[in-house]
Amino acid sequence: MLLLRPAGEARDLEFLLEEEGLEVCAWPLLAVAEVAPGPALTALAEQVGRFSWVIPESPTAVRVLAARVRAAGAEGAAARAAFLAPSLDTVRALGRQGWEARHVLPEREAGRLETLASVLTEDDEVLWVGGPGEAAWRGWLAQVPGRVTLLRLYDEAPVEVPVMPPGTVVVVHSPSAAEALALATDEAWRGAARLVASGPATEAALAEHGVAVAAVAARPTTEALVDAALRAATVGAAGLR
Repeated sequence: MLLLRPAGEARDLEFLLEEEGLEVCAWPLLAVAEVAPGPALTALAEQVGRFSWVIPESPTAVRVLAARVRAAGAEGAAARAAFLAPSLDTVRALGRQGWEARHVLPEREAGRLETLASVLTEDDEVLWVGGPGEAAWRGWLAQVPGRVTLLRLYDEAPVEVPVMPPGTVVVVHSPSAAEALALATDEAWRGAARLVASGPATEAALAEHGVAVAAVAARPTTEALVDAALRAATVGAAGLR
């Protein structure tokens, strides 16, 4: 079982899969390189709590932000922050830092914009933290209320594609991961794997690149993703949904 995450970033999923007797490996697709800290980054880390909303792009953004907050000695201020999470994995990453997600954004772009527009107001100060998705988020946040500060914390570079046995189940957790996987691997590698999509948006992103899936999670939960992965692992790729 191959997860397109850094080791330890999807602990609940890893634990449940291992409980089912499956060997779980991590392939993060992209290596993370943190942006060198400077006065602006340090100042913002110290002032996280003053923003109306903080939007971390991903679990990686949560991890890097937490490290910056600890380095600035600003844990108390960050504990008061209200977080908007773009995925359930990000919710769990926030929880591991003792932080709480007040809202979870939908996976689809249209629903995401609708939720942002309903939650944010013109008086809100919004802090977005993340990496390579900055341009897309800048476009989305320009369409909704609030005064936005974007803080790029990290960059990413491709990681060598692993050699995996045929039939390896690969869990694709988001549309962005689907695109990265399609760009990083060739048709033969993908054809030998059994791909599991975390939901319809991820399935659609894979389909855009001509990639078939073995199974799709019925709901956006860890348990549903485990069920889909087990279907792919025990039955095979042909005809599964």
